[in-house]
Amino acid sequence: ALLIIRVPFPLPCLAHSKCQQKNQLHPETGASSEQPPKKTKMSATGAQLGVCLIGLGRSGQFHLTSIKSLPAATKLLWVVDIDEVRAQSVAEEMGCKASSKPDDALADPAVNVVIIASTTDTHFPFIMASLEASKCVFAEKPISHAVSEVQQAVNLAQARNLPLVCGYQRRCDNNFRALKKHVDNGAVGTLKVIKSCSRDNPVPPLEYLRTSGGIFQDMLIHDFDMQDWLTGGQVPESITSVGHCYNPEVEKMGDLDTVAILAKYPSGLITMTDTCRDAAYGYDQRVEVFGSNGMANARNELTSCVELATAEGHMMPPAQWSFPERYKHAYKVELEEFIELVQAGVNSPAHCAEQAAMLRHPRLVKTALAAELSWRLGRQVDLVEDLDLLAKGVMPDHH
Repeated sequence: ALLIIRVPFPLPCLAHSKCQQKNQLHPETGASSEQPPKKTKMSATGAQLGVCLIGLGRSGQFHLTSIKSLPAATKLLWVVDIDEVRAQSVAEEMGCKASSKPDDALADPAVNVVIIASTTDTHFPFIMASLEASKCVFAEKPISHAVSEVQQAVNLAQARNLPLVCGYQRRCDNNFRALKKHVDNGAVGTLKVIKSCSRDNPVPPLEYLRTSGGIFQDMLIHDFDMQDWLTGGQVPESITSVGHCYNPEVEKMGDLDTVAILAKYPSGLITMTDTCRDAAYGYDQRVEVFGSNGMANARNELTSCVELATAEGHMMPPAQWSFPERYKHAYKVELEEFIELVQAGVNSPAHCAEQAAMLRHPRLVKTALAAELSWRLGRQVDLVEDLDLLAKGVMPDHH
């Protein structure tokens, strides 16, 4: 999701300096408010885009549903999955081609867009191959767990002048967008404290957790992205993390299921984040922003807004069960806006805004790494430290 990120100073598109027209962006879609986007080789404005979907698991099904809802804008040409039977079944349903490897799809000139929803450890090679094939890329997070690899992907996308959008779907949620609007309008004044609460439900499948990269890179990175977004790109100077694992199966993986994080910023801002892999009462996501003029709070979304009051007391509806229900609309919006970005073309302000926005990806992974190192080392970690060197001693698999 993109296009509502506001950078604190003009960042020109590396390929098109005239894209500095940030003030002409539509607040929701990112389209120019003065004239329609120019047609480019990347896509004719409004044209139906050929899509390749890589990965047909949990995330892939969300994107498949979104593709089905956008028949005028997208045409699914390829599905790729390591499970050939699953890929062929979806291909027959959708009237497209199937493969267990992306090579043929990336060589197909009719494919404009690649959506990567495969297992976490395959994101980086698939992203790089897609960009090398001059395809526009939407990828589920993370791009990689290694800062150097994330930087390589961003560098390649900018060198090729191609969109590389990472799926942080909270940016497309109506509640968080309303919160962001209040912050940007100065309603809460100078930011002093941001509190984030993220509690998953139910515990994700163990086979997913084994390749997820751990709670810091898989779950908490969403909170780091929200804090980056709400602050206009502020970067913490130090991070302290504490955690515990209540689930013995997760503990065997060397991972945690419950974490609390405190981060300090050069501006004086303090962020506090608590997260857990499960919550008995349902899915729970809240953000509070406190500043010199007041406070804005995005409360957890429940199954309805109806409160029943009787002689026995007040009864509230339950929370949403899990993230597919909570972010059903956001998953659709993020793909819609990605398609609009591609259709707008490389000369559009929307494209320039995303070229600037993608610069955040290496720092998000670096923040997540610093948070994990703080827990593993049992101390505060400063972002100026050599994190790779620190990781070698306590994270043997880090690269």
